[in-house]
Amino acid sequence: MRTGRFLNIGMQNDGDPGMGTRMREEIQLSKKSLTGLAERVIDLTRSEEKREEDIWLAERFGRYLAENGLKNRGEGDLRLYKTMTGEEAPAPSAVLKIRFWRTAKHYPKNREVCEAFGRALQLDPAEERYLMTAWFDRADRCFGPEDVEDPLYRERHALLVRLQQEFLDKQRPEELLAMCAPGTLPWQNLRYIYCSHAVRYLGSRTRKGNGEMLTHLDTRSYEFQFTREMKLTCEVSRSTMIRHLLVLGMPFVTRKLLNEWLQILGYLPLTETHRQPGGAATDLFVLGLLEEYEKECTGRDPLWCMEWFRQAAGILDEALRAGGCADVNPFRFKHITGGQDVRDRI
Repeated sequence: MRTGRFLNIGMQNDGDPGMGTRMREEIQLSKKSLTGLAERVIDLTRSEEKREEDIWLAERFGRYLAENGLKNRGEGDLRLYKTMTGEEAPAPSAVLKIRFWRTAKHYPKNREVCEAFGRALQLDPAEERYLMTAWFDRADRCFGPEDVEDPLYRERHALLVRLQQEFLDKQRPEELLAMCAPGTLPWQNLRYIYCSHAVRYLGSRTRKGNGEMLTHLDTRSYEFQFTREMKLTCEVSRSTMIRHLLVLGMPFVTRKLLNEWLQILGYLPLTETHRQPGGAATDLFVLGLLEEYEKECTGRDPLWCMEWFRQAAGILDEALRAGGCADVNPFRFKHITGGQDVRDRI
C-alpha cells in the first residue's frame, strides 16, 4: 500500500537542513504578527454578532412579508413552507426549519433546498446568486458528468487542469519518484502528492499525532471524492476549494490571484469580514496569512517561500487548536485529521 511511502514524504523536512534552521530563526520575527492574527480569527469566529449575510436575509424576509401582505413572521414561514413543498404545513413544527434558516440557527442541507428557499422568497437572479455564494458559501453553479460540454464548465475546469499540471511540474524529481507507484505517471498519483503537501500546513503536533490516520487517503471513497472535486463534477464547498487553490498554487499565490481564481470558479472572493455558515472566520485566516507571506517572501527563493508558508501555517494551526477553533483552518479536513469535517455538517 502506498500510504507508508506517502507518510514518509509528508512528515519529512524539506530542502537542506540548514534552511530549516535559518527559517525557524527568521520566522520568530513574524510569530507575534501570526499570533495576533490567530487571536483576531478566534475572536471573529466566536463573535455573537450576526453575519452580514444573515442580516441581509432577514431584510429580504421582511420585504417578502410586506410584498405579500403577511401580518407576521409566522405567516411568512407558513407561506414559504407551502411554496417550497406544495402543501400546507401538517403541524407548526414542520416550519421550524424555515425559521431556523432565517434566524441563522441552521442552514439548508444542500444546494437544491437553498435554491428552492431563494425562489420561495421571490429573490431576483442577483439576489439568488448572493444567497448561494455569500449566505450559503457555495459556488454559483454545481456541475455533474453530464455538463462536461457546457462552455462555463469547460472554462472553469480548464483553470483547475492548468493548476494541477503546474503543481506537478513544480515537484522535485526525487519526491515524485518516492510518491509515484512503480510504472505510473505523476498525474496518476495526484491525490498522494497533493495530500503530502496539505498535511505539511498543519502544526507539528497534529502531524505527529495523527499521521496514522492518513490511511484514510487510501480509501476508495476519498479517491472518488478527490477525483470528482478535481474534475468539478460534484459540489465543492468554498473552504475546500480555497484549500485546493492554495495547495496547487503555492509558492506562487497572492491574495489578488487567489481571489481571481475564486471568481472564475464562481465563488465569493475573500473578504476579512466574511464568515462561513456557522461563523468560521476562514477568510480572515487566509487573507492574514497571505498578507504576511507576501510581506516576508516577495522576491525571495521559491523554496524559501514554501518553507516559510508551511511553518507560518503550522503556527496558526497550533494557535487555533489551542483556542478551540481548529476547524477554521481550511487545511484541516477529515481525511487528514481523521475526524469529521465541520463543513460536512452544514
